[in-house]
Amino acid sequence: MILNITNEKFEFVYLGESTINIDYSSMSSTKLALDVWGGTLPISVFGLEAYGLTENTKPFDDDIYVSGYSRLTFHDVTGGNIEVELFSKEPPYTKLSWPDNSLMKINKTWGEVYQEDERNIYEVEGTLAWPYGRCDLSIVTRSNVYIELNSANFIPVKEYLLNTKKYGWSRVFT
Repeated sequence: MILNITNEKFEFVYLGESTINIDYSSMSSTKLALDVWGGTLPISVFGLEAYGLTENTKPFDDDIYVSGYSRLTFHDVTGGNIEVELFSKEPPYTKLSWPDNSLMKINKTWGEVYQEDERNIYEVEGTLAWPYGRCDLSIVTRSNVYIELNSANFIPVKEYLLNTKKYGWSRVFT
């Protein structure tokens, strides 16, 4: 299932608790693809039609957690900014600090990051798989944004909440 989530439709997919892999091999100067584990489709908020579902095709009576990777693709990218607050590589995955006890962060800005039309700025928050840490990513684009979802990975949010170790992202998936 491929959804066009351009402009205000970007809110149709909640990514705040997701884990992000940047697909560097498919990047170009104008295209950015992210593999995102753990997006949520809040159908109770936006309705079935927003996701191309009907009463007959909905998988269950709950919001949807995607227990697997989805491909998020930004086209005609003009710039962006990423900031990552780094975590340790081993459990308990604590935040890393510099010798002066300030948090260890990395930041990268490229291209044009400000636009007059704010609808073209997309904010993605989550955990970056590499380098491992909390990530704030802003992407500026002049075109469409799509997410490709595999419905075989859909589970009820309640089921995910009851068994996060089974359905959530693990470092073994990188």
